[in-house]
Amino acid sequence: MKPKKQRLDSRQMVLDFIGVYAEEHNRPPTVREIQKHCGFKSPRAISYILERLEEAKLIVRQAHSRGVQLVRPPAYTVKGPVLQLPLFESIPAGLPDRFEGGEAPETIRFIPSTLGIANPKRAFAVKVRGESMIDAGIFSGDVVVLEQKEAKHDDIVAALIDGETTLKRLVKKKGGYYLKAENVDYPDLEPVDELSVQGVVVSVLRRYG
Repeated sequence: MKPKKQRLDSRQMVLDFIGVYAEEHNRPPTVREIQKHCGFKSPRAISYILERLEEAKLIVRQAHSRGVQLVRPPAYTVKGPVLQLPLFESIPAGLPDRFEGGEAPETIRFIPSTLGIANPKRAFAVKVRGESMIDAGIFSGDVVVLEQKEAKHDDIVAALIDGETTLKRLVKKKGGYYLKAENVDYPDLEPVDELSVQGVVVSVLRRYG
């Protein structure tokens, strides 16, 4: 049985951002600001989430207000500092592709404990392209958060295999490892000369709307 991979809950993501934004700017964020930060395509998705958070009595929205206010019960606290992660577009969840290194064109800001990151200095994010990991719940357009740490059997990893990079499941076999696709339409990959892990997936972020 495959272990469940941590997925960032969209409501928690919005709730965390509201708290962090209010602390940094001394005012609540607008719906548009929440939408832009969290990567949602439509403000309607944000409105739906805010309705659910209001029903749960975690936020308060007032008529004619420019934003939303947090209601923080004792069970809810923002844990840890805000983390800015480099966001790359270079590792596909399909057939291997060249990794274009260098400075990240974008960044995302979240709280380390929310993303399941142990060492923020060794974490980065990558946009997924392709469909080879769909049976593991990772789809084209998702963002995976990875941490540079020791990889174990059955981890989903970004790996360099014979000079190409890809996102696959790491599987141990007699004498070494190979990379397993999570889609029957894609082949598994066995290294000819080199297989090295660049990062282990710790969270998956998905846009809605």
